[in-house]
Amino acid sequence: MAVSELVMSRKPPLNWIRSFDAATRHASFTRAAQELNMTQAAVSKQVRALEDFLYCQLFHRYAHGLELTGQGRRYWQDTHKLIGQLDQVTAQFINRQQVNQLHLRCNISYSALVLNQQLKDFNHQYPEVSIKLNHAIWESDNFGYNSHIEIDYCSLKDFAPGDYVHLLSAGSLFPVAAAHLRMHEIAALPLIHVSGYYYEWNSWLEHAEHLLAGEVDCEQLRKLPAVAGHRDWFVDNSLVAYQLAAQGVGLALGRECLVKTMLDNGQLQGLCREYALSAGEGFVLKLTAQGQEHAMAGVLFEYLQGV
Repeated sequence: MAVSELVMSRKPPLNWIRSFDAATRHASFTRAAQELNMTQAAVSKQVRALEDFLYCQLFHRYAHGLELTGQGRRYWQDTHKLIGQLDQVTAQFINRQQVNQLHLRCNISYSALVLNQQLKDFNHQYPEVSIKLNHAIWESDNFGYNSHIEIDYCSLKDFAPGDYVHLLSAGSLFPVAAAHLRMHEIAALPLIHVSGYYYEWNSWLEHAEHLLAGEVDCEQLRKLPAVAGHRDWFVDNSLVAYQLAAQGVGLALGRECLVKTMLDNGQLQGLCREYALSAGEGFVLKLTAQGQEHAMAGVLFEYLQGV
């Protein structure tokens, strides 16, 4: 191996050069150590190691501080530029990563049944964007405290539209059951309740009773359970309720926007849809304060409103 190749094969650790650069700018090992979050002794040791590596003295060391030697000055003029370029490239890379990463917080059922397909389509248009998706069962969950976009389920009485708040779906409620079941089988099923929304089945049953009292001519309505029963099931999210219903375990109360895909693909059948009960709650899309400062978050916010 040639002498020049041997020399080029030996590379000093980058942290030695950073210590030298900081010591030069501050003319002090102590102040360089403060900048680099190191001890003064560690910085001094790394600079000494670099001098041994280069076979030259880089600093004159005085009681009041440091002064570059002639060789040290020439070495610093070249390495300082390279350190600056490296830091600039690193900063640009981090900025690109931040610009292209979106943090979303979403109700878990909405995510599984609606949002996932929308994000898949969004990814086809913007493949460079990275998505970080956190889920919540209850809206008080704080998984997405630093999110750019949030999709929550809330009372429509509390909903206030704005530039950064959009109602995705108010929807309606109607019973759903496994698509393969016949009406006499459905009539014998227990109800499937979702924790926190127990009142919805009671509201539906009162709604059905009112319809029948008004002599509504609907055979399905007459055959559906009239009251909640002791065999009823209880789960903690709508996704599980619909999956159980699709397996024929029970009768779930479907929210129109959530069950659409399962109705379309033949997993579920909707009952008495023409007599659906208007929901008092809906899914709301929010662009957070952090999202308002993020260009791609604004793009996704607009996209989700239009799909």
